[in-house]
Amino acid sequence: MMINKRLIREMSHSKKYIGYNVVFQWICLLANVAAIFTIGLLLQDLYEGNTVNLLLTTSIIIGAIAVRFICNLFAAKMSYLASAQVKSSLREKIYRKLLRQGSSYNEHVSTSEVVQVSVEGVEQLEIYFGRYLPQLVYSLLAPITLFVILSFISIKAALVLLICVPLIPMSIIAVQKIAKKLLHQYWGIT
Repeated sequence: MMINKRLIREMSHSKKYIGYNVVFQWICLLANVAAIFTIGLLLQDLYEGNTVNLLLTTSIIIGAIAVRFICNLFAAKMSYLASAQVKSSLREKIYRKLLRQGSSYNEHVSTSEVVQVSVEGVEQLEIYFGRYLPQLVYSLLAPITLFVILSFISIKAALVLLICVPLIPMSIIAVQKIAKKLLHQYWGIT
């Protein structure tokens, strides 16, 4: 389940919170870049024997840490708000549908199934809207951002890193397939 367009359309009110979540994660990335560049410049100045402005360096690093801390708090809040609205809205829709069908809903679906969907199903959608979708969008935005930033330093290195981004999920899938095959062979023998 990558992106369910119908589900997102149904829960369109949570889009803004997902967007805010991604923005806060992106600001965290930029704060990380600022801190790493500052540390890199400090090390370069030390290596070359240049004078070092330790107060400025420390201020930038502390500022980056503070920005990360605040943005992580806001990202967590946006994740909560997106998932809370989804939970509330879906449970309300399930309840209204049951009310429309009246006591005859048992003819179409069992009570245990209704309870399971309204509890476990909605909880899974909370994770989908609160964590999965924002992380998916961020995982597409972060490599492009890093490519743009690194292209000012070395276009070759930036291209290599951008090309290698799809290798990460492909390697994870390959390891999962190998592990599944090994486990199948192991349990097949025993």
